[in-house]
Amino acid sequence: MRKLYLLFVVVLIGLFLFSCGLKLPSKAPEKVKIQYTKYLEFPITTLDLKVSDFVDSLLQENIGGLSVVKSNPISINYATSIEYSPGTFLQDIEHSIKTELQSFGQSFEYRVDSSYFLSAVSGQIVLPTVQPIQQSISVDAVDIGSFTIAENLSIPVTSGTNVIELPSSVLNSLIFNEANLKNVDAQFAISGVSASNAFLIVDGTTYQITVNGTKNLSNVMIKKSSNIKLKFDSSSTGLAQVTLKFLNQKVDYFKNLDTTQLSAGKISINVTQNIPITSGTWKLALDGNVDVNLDILGFSGNILQSYTAKSGSTTIGSGSSSNLTCSINFDGTKLFTVGDGIVLNGVVELSGTVSADLRVPPSITITPNVNVTKIENYPLSVTVPLPSNVQSVSFTSGSGYMLLKLSGVTLTAVSGTFGSNNLSLLGGIVLPFGGISLPSTINAQISGNVNSNEISYTLELPEDQTIKIANAQITGISIDPVTINEPVPSTVKDFANSVKATIKIKLNYDVTNISGVSLNITSNIFDTGNGTYNLSGAGTIVLSSVDKVFDFSTFTNFTMTITPIVPSAVTVSNVDIREGVKLVIQPVVEEFSISEVNLKGQSFEQDFGTLINFGDIFKDDFAFVKNLRLNVDATATFNITEATVPATVTLNISGNEVEVSKGQKVNIGDIIEELISEGAPLSLFVSIETGTGTLTKDSLITASLEFALPLSASTGENEILIKSGTVDLSTLNDIKDILDKVELKFGYYSNTTGLQALLKLGANDEVSTLIGVSSPIVEITKEKLQAISSSNVPYEILLPANSTVSLNYDGKLSIAPYIAVDLKVATEVKLGN
Repeated sequence: MRKLYLLFVVVLIGLFLFSCGLKLPSKAPEKVKIQYTKYLEFPITTLDLKVSDFVDSLLQENIGGLSVVKSNPISINYATSIEYSPGTFLQDIEHSIKTELQSFGQSFEYRVDSSYFLSAVSGQIVLPTVQPIQQSISVDAVDIGSFTIAENLSIPVTSGTNVIELPSSVLNSLIFNEANLKNVDAQFAISGVSASNAFLIVDGTTYQITVNGTKNLSNVMIKKSSNIKLKFDSSSTGLAQVTLKFLNQKVDYFKNLDTTQLSAGKISINVTQNIPITSGTWKLALDGNVDVNLDILGFSGNILQSYTAKSGSTTIGSGSSSNLTCSINFDGTKLFTVGDGIVLNGVVELSGTVSADLRVPPSITITPNVNVTKIENYPLSVTVPLPSNVQSVSFTSGSGYMLLKLSGVTLTAVSGTFGSNNLSLLGGIVLPFGGISLPSTINAQISGNVNSNEISYTLELPEDQTIKIANAQITGISIDPVTINEPVPSTVKDFANSVKATIKIKLNYDVTNISGVSLNITSNIFDTGNGTYNLSGAGTIVLSSVDKVFDFSTFTNFTMTITPIVPSAVTVSNVDIREGVKLVIQPVVEEFSISEVNLKGQSFEQDFGTLINFGDIFKDDFAFVKNLRLNVDATATFNITEATVPATVTLNISGNEVEVSKGQKVNIGDIIEELISEGAPLSLFVSIETGTGTLTKDSLITASLEFALPLSASTGENEILIKSGTVDLSTLNDIKDILDKVELKFGYYSNTTGLQALLKLGANDEVSTLIGVSSPIVEITKEKLQAISSSNVPYEILLPANSTVSLNYDGKLSIAPYIAVDLKVATEVKLGN
């Protein structure tokens, strides 16, 4: 029995390990089916190593200077460098001067010309249209006529209070199944006895009525199946004749009402809905449609809706429908006054057998899908303003016109004025400027065919038109001076005795129709160009120094001040606005170059920090790369071209100092290899030390570090571990007597990495096989089986000693080794009751 139990456990372990990994049941089941087996499997481990995954994750690190060649084998390359040239020494000064001059140019710009007017007058007109509406509508109770419940019905009456239940058949001829009588005149007549204090009882609800008279009742809910009783007092006993009628019935709720029994044969509901547009007396036309959706609670039956859309006395659309949604089509040629809005007048007809609950007011939803097609006498008001700093401006009487161009509408007519001048139409709205003073307003009424609900307008000056400023008063033009005072950076003074530089700046100016404007320039930067300039018309001021020596023992600051002088008041007369009034300076830095640097013989340093952390690159499944014998080609170089300056550079590479002389190339591959093997970060600190000498404009100081790491290497004299662990094979002891054959096999197998590996199993490597291109099968003898039949059997996957490893980009190593056991006979296993 013990053997059967153990065999059952082995079967369970094999099945679970082979199908799901290392999942074991928490306890033995109470019952199992009988199972026969001759074959068991014991998984050892899995390994999925894809070189492309390693490369892609490395590239995602975004390490500056690092690149990977996706080849067979892959190659990891790195390069970084620092460069100094004479042009870099005064870059901060050059940038500051350019920034200040640009700011000055922006402030020294004042124009009153045609460009001002064309930019000052533009805008958009958004035409109104129909907005969506959702609201309740008021509906009167429906008049369904009169109904006789009982006529001359003979009933026995006793003296005192009588409660008479009418026969159920009296309601059979009702034209509805049930309804709420919003209003009804109940007529009650009784003869043969003397009656008083009468009541009508409908399904337990009591209503007081008048004996031999008519009483108006409200909200009487009645059904064909209702129980109707009459209650009254009598002073005598006898046989009475009773008549009960419902006159002028008005219902606000009805179910299955037969409209064919009505005099009109239908129920008609009038609908009136106002749709506002906007205020005003101008006109527009609308094209498209408006959908009307009617929501009546509890409605069923036949419906017919018909509507007309009117504005004032003009019919602009109509539509009808035999369902709850109706589309009203608009006539895009019909103009109507916008202030009148739109009124929808409709009739909703219910016919056949219908149901509805009008106690809750029906709602109407109006969804517009319309656009404006025409406008007539649309009011357009646009003001042409005074330019800034202009107190007044008027135009000569002989001035021509500008055009107000409109897009989104094709104008057919225009009326109105610009100032005191009448408007006309000529490819746009003609704005006569003769005799106009600003500010002045365009007051126009425009008509035309519209192709967009948004109309935009701009101003245009035709080529054949001349508009002249008769007189303009300009005051308050204030322009602050520009002051540049930049100290020579300490890093420059510490490094160089002097520099020879060429600096050229042009001040292009245009001072048109303004007199009395001048510019004063003082500077220690320029040899030519300092002084005071009277500005008139268009011209250029050139500031320059050519091959000027800046001696930093005495030259401590770059200074320049440009002071503009503008009259407080300017009068302009008889000026064509195309030319206009201009006060413009456009500074241009034409050249800022250093041709020579006289070095002091100093050192300067730069800390690059950590460039690469090899521990972050070679980890997890690829940690074994750190143990390979890598042949890293790494060089550090330092050079100064086009100069005879003695210099050396010291590279501190992760604590390892390497000195490189000018023009020298040093191999530091052993340092890189050591950092890789330790999984340490690569950091870089550079110190450059120069002697005295001169750098010309063509000189260049360069220090660089680069290496190439092709992942093709050797393992050396020792095996290199890729993966290790233990596996529980103790169950083999329990079935050793019925074993037929034991082998090491692979569930899946693929090796295209370019490397070979060893799989070793057992404390003394009892089972060993080479993992190469094809999947091996290794038979395990009884002696070796005895050695590995324990609970913690060690295994290792290693690279063989004295072998070559080549990691290919498209390579992968995917293996799943396991122990395969064939039993001598199929064994029956049963557990439980």
